[in-house]
This record gives sequence, structure tokens and C-alpha cells, in this order.
Amino acid sequence: MKSGFTLRNWTEKVEALPSWVLLVVASVLYIPLVFFGYGSDSDSLGVVRTGQYFIATFDYLPSRLPGFFVHEFFVFFLNQLGGSVLTNLGSVCMSLVMLHSFRQVCRHYAVPHPTLLSAVLMVQPFFWVSAASTIDYLWALGFCFLGFNLLLHQRNLPAAISLALSVGCRLSTVLPVGLFLCFLFLTSVPQRRWILLTSFCAALMSIVFFLPPLDFLEWDFRRWLVLSTGDPALWTPVLRVGRFLYKNLMFFSLPVVLWACFLCLSALFHKQKPTLPRPDSLSWLSLAVILSVEIMFLRIPIEMEYLLPLLPFALILIGKALPNHPGQLWLLLALTLLANFLWINPARSLTPNQTSEVIYGLWLEPGYLLQDIATRLSLLKP
Repeated sequence: MKSGFTLRNWTEKVEALPSWVLLVVASVLYIPLVFFGYGSDSDSLGVVRTGQYFIATFDYLPSRLPGFFVHEFFVFFLNQLGGSVLTNLGSVCMSLVMLHSFRQVCRHYAVPHPTLLSAVLMVQPFFWVSAASTIDYLWALGFCFLGFNLLLHQRNLPAAISLALSVGCRLSTVLPVGLFLCFLFLTSVPQRRWILLTSFCAALMSIVFFLPPLDFLEWDFRRWLVLSTGDPALWTPVLRVGRFLYKNLMFFSLPVVLWACFLCLSALFHKQKPTLPRPDSLSWLSLAVILSVEIMFLRIPIEMEYLLPLLPFALILIGKALPNHPGQLWLLLALTLLANFLWINPARSLTPNQTSEVIYGLWLEPGYLLQDIATRLSLLKP
């Protein structure tokens, strides 16, 4: 009884902390990584080369399709002013915007334990790595949740600009943006006219951000959303589903997945009736975003970072499902933190990057954060 009471008190103190404390902790975690080059993802260098090519030719060449013009635009100027350190610091700033906005949205909708949920988001391995790399994932999510927060405070024009910037950073962000606007339209009847106007403005500005990539393609829309995935023999239904399941597992980490399975089984087989709250409109929104992101990922299960947009909505559901169990959230925080340093890998490919056959077992490997640091340090060598 005493330990549970102490844990609850400690949780209450953490939840009462001002937002700046969370942001300072995040900065301490992220900033040391900004000195390790642009990042381990080859797309980071592609974005930088877009700016270098523009300087040399005054011609826009997208880093990759369907176009990431907003992120490329910001990186162009940041790289001119301070190289990789400043472009990485730009990602750090957007990660802080994301963390603060996520916490504010949770507080607005009275999601239990918003600070603790934000801390889990902060140390999630793919969030952590993206926060200190020259990559667009958290630029898109940061602008996205900033727009949500502004909309909830009825600041419609800044919200429209922010939502358009999020889509301009990464087209796939249109999924959470569109679903959130539909959610507000259905749940905020007095504000419907303003929500429609905000949606129209955001859509119009988003279209403008994709005009440069379309101009590069000479307005051939057939080439715009075409994604090359290599040899079709590597993309049979079985291999596609296998990649989808495996990369979901490694994105969340095996211990976290087992933790979630244990909670679900415990709720199903517990002698007493589970005390889960009835799903509300925010829960349905979160489920819709998660489902839409997973369907898109099933279509292109390539980079695990593609799953980042569902992460804040999954945490909202977890917070709602465990309102009176802060100990479980602390355990989730510990398991999520562990995945940065230790991965338990249940499968290995016999042909890396051309996976057609795997072997199964249990291998202890460096976590995603350590792998990223090792790769970035190797890239810095002459």
C-alpha cells in the first residue's frame, strides 16, 4: 500500500511540472546528437543536396517524390547558415514543438497523465533519433500538432498555416490532419463554419507547396505518387505482410509489445469486470488515425519511421485505458527507454536489404539509438 501511495504521489508531482521542464530534459537528450553529421538516413543527404543543387543551378530538384518542399526550404537556409549542426537543431526545435503541443492537446481533452505520456513519446527510439537528424518526420508532426493546438484555441489562420506546413513537409501527414479536421467538424458544432474555412485554407496552401515537385515532373501526375520498391519477387503477399508485422514489432520493441499483450490478456481473463472507460470521440479519432497509418504502411512497409504519426494517438489510447494505473505507464516508459540501448530481435534476414528468407531466434542487439550513433560516426570518417 505504501509503495503504491508513494508512486501515485510521485506521479502527481511529475504531472504538475511546467512544460518547460519536459522540454529542457528533451533538449539535454537530443542536442548532443546534433554534432554527428546530418543523420544516418540517406534521405538526409538528399535534402541537403537539393539545396546545394539549387545554389549551383537555380533549379529545383526534389530530394525524392512526392516532394518535401517545406522541409527542403527550411533546410536550405539553415544549412547555409550553420551546416549540419543548425539543420539538426531545427529538428530539435520541431521535436520540442511536438512534445509541448502533444501535452497541451492531451490536457485539453483531459487525457490522464499527459506529462508521463509525453515522456514516453520523448524517449521513443525513432522519435529520439529523428529529433536530432536532418529529416522531415518531426517537422511534419510538430507542425501538425501545433496546428491542432492552435485550432483548439480558435486561432484559425495560424492553425491553417501550420497544418499546411505539416502536409508540405510530408504528404502522408494529410491522414492525421484530415481526420482531426473531420473530428472537430463533427464534435464542435458552433465552430463548423470556421473549421470549414480553416480546412479550405490549409488545403489550398498545401497544394501550393506541391507545385514545385509537380513542375519538376512537367505536370505528369502519373509519376508523382509512384514509389519504386525494387524486385517484385521480394514483394509477394507473404513477404509484404511479414515485413509489415516485423517492422511494427521492432518499431514498438518486443518488450513493449509483450507488455501490451499482457495487459490485454489480463483484462480479458481477470475475474473482475475490466474498468475500461467507454470509447469517446477522441478515442475513435485515435483509432482511425492508427488504422489509416497502418493501412498505408502495409502498402509500403519500408522505413519504420513511417509509423511515427500513429505514435501520439496510440499513447492517447493508452492514457485513456490506464487512468488509474500510473505504475503501468512508468513501466512503459522504462521499456521504451530500454529499446534505445537494447533490442531483442526475433528474426534475422539471410539476405539483408533484399529479404526473401529469414531465420528465427532471439538475438540481443544494440538498440536503435546506439545503432544510429554508430552509423553516423562511421559516416563522419574520411
